[in-house]
Amino acid sequence: MRNILSLLCCLSFTLVIFSCDNEDGLNTDPNFRVSFSVDTLKFDTLLTGFGSTTKQFKVYNKSSKKVNLQEIYLQDANSPYRLNVNGTAEERFANVEIGANDSLFVFVEVDLAPKDTDQAVLLEDILVFNVNNNLQGIILSTWSQDVVLIEEDIVNSQNWTGKRPYLINKQVSISENTELVLEEGTTVYFGKNGGLDVHGTIKAEGSFEKPVYFGSSRLEELYKNVPGQWNGIYIHESSKSNQLSHFILEDGINGILYAGNNGELQLEYGIIRNFTENGIAITNASLHAHDLLMVNCGDECLKVEDGELNLFHSTLYNAWNFDIRTAPTIQLVNTSEYNSNMGNCIVWGVHSDEFVTDNTSGLKIENTLLKLSNSLQDEYATLFSDCIFNENPEFVSIDEKNYALSETSPCINTGKLEIGTKYPNDLLNNSRTDDSTPDMGAFEFKDNQE
Repeated sequence: MRNILSLLCCLSFTLVIFSCDNEDGLNTDPNFRVSFSVDTLKFDTLLTGFGSTTKQFKVYNKSSKKVNLQEIYLQDANSPYRLNVNGTAEERFANVEIGANDSLFVFVEVDLAPKDTDQAVLLEDILVFNVNNNLQGIILSTWSQDVVLIEEDIVNSQNWTGKRPYLINKQVSISENTELVLEEGTTVYFGKNGGLDVHGTIKAEGSFEKPVYFGSSRLEELYKNVPGQWNGIYIHESSKSNQLSHFILEDGINGILYAGNNGELQLEYGIIRNFTENGIAITNASLHAHDLLMVNCGDECLKVEDGELNLFHSTLYNAWNFDIRTAPTIQLVNTSEYNSNMGNCIVWGVHSDEFVTDNTSGLKIENTLLKLSNSLQDEYATLFSDCIFNENPEFVSIDEKNYALSETSPCINTGKLEIGTKYPNDLLNNSRTDDSTPDMGAFEFKDNQE
């Protein structure tokens, strides 16, 4: 009996030791590997001189014992990357434990010093993990881009080039009787409080191959196609002779607001998209435009009040879904004193009436597809000539933001030849005069556009 009790005591002691060893045991297998939620942690292009968003990944211990990460460090001693492991920021970590079947978070940021180069530079480093004297790594990768920082409040006559981007983090004024010229390929990034007040003249001289770009300084994928990231371009009464050719304007509060003094704004071959308020709003001024793509604004894509509109071969589509939109895609207010014209355009959206005007005498709309209720068609009947109502324009893919025409679109070969001859190339530089009749909208149908 005494021997049996002694044996039971020994077994009990052995089980306790075994249990403790399972609970508190350390995985020292030299062949063991931790696993990661990513192989490469990529940042989008970042502007030098500023911090990045924080990216994260997880390190997994998939064994039944805890593991000790002997070291976590960046391979490059002068790395621009910064680390935070489970809430602690260090340049180098030692003896970091991960429990059995557990994980830890690693957070990474980037600080980029200017490189004094026009071209974007690829910066890579390796985040090294020493596990049981076995080295594993995650690649860290980002492109850095130097910028020309506009620090003055007032800009006088200047020419900006496409060599490196310009960055505006506040409201900057173009002074009266001066001219800002943006050459082809010029890129202008705006921070959250950035915008332009034009008291003089602004001219964008882009090309099909190298358009002038206005947009947010947040280049991460998270901020792509997000409106409201910068203020916009505000053209004031003293301004004159403003012209934008071959340009992209996106992701702000307003695109262009022009409070004129019977002045004129000329736009051609432009993309204006993703604004929380208006794409273009003109008051007491004239807009002459062709080959514009205007999409997704919280208010009107285009609004003209007490002014003149001449708009041709343009595509306007509004399916704003960030909040409730009550405004139509196009609205004309108090324009009856002016002779306004629209031709070979597409005006489409999710509302039943995407075109509203109080001008039924001084406006002519020709060969245009419109989303318009029967009641407004009747009210505006004298305005229309050879127009199409409420037929889906059948864009290639709204989801993929491709507003070219599919092969079954009712807009093909339904434009007015006289207008197409005046503007013989579309937004993609395709010819409108190769066949007998131009198409409606900014894009001439081509088989290879899908």
